[in-house]
Amino acid sequence: MTVYVLGIGSNVNAEYQCHQMIAALEQQFGQVRVSELVMTQAIGVEAPDYMNGVVCFESDIHAEALQRWCKALERQLGRERSQSLCAADIDLLLSFDCTEGQPTEDSVNQIKEPWFRPLVVGLLMQ
Repeated sequence: MTVYVLGIGSNVNAEYQCHQMIAALEQQFGQVRVSELVMTQAIGVEAPDYMNGVVCFESDIHAEALQRWCKALERQLGRERSQSLCAADIDLLLSFDCTEGQPTEDSVNQIKEPWFRPLVVGLLMQ
């Protein structure tokens, strides 16, 4: 089994949209661990603040199939990539074999968006 860590975010009806993403993940993959949801500023675009969080679950799905599923969920929840408003953003941040233990600090520091890093650490160290 693979452990997947996904970042979720929205800046349109953000709390509702984040809970919609979490519910869809639970329906598709079963038990999902969820970090706290935090507000972050939009970076590089003039847009409202984002609500962001991190979710974690185990699955035998391939990463490419998971990424396609995530993008389909974004579209289902109203994501239009041509707009600065973001109804739903869900991306694979990290994956690791569950038999290998927890990811290293170096792997967490490789996550592109720095606001996700403390959420990942907090979630995986629970």
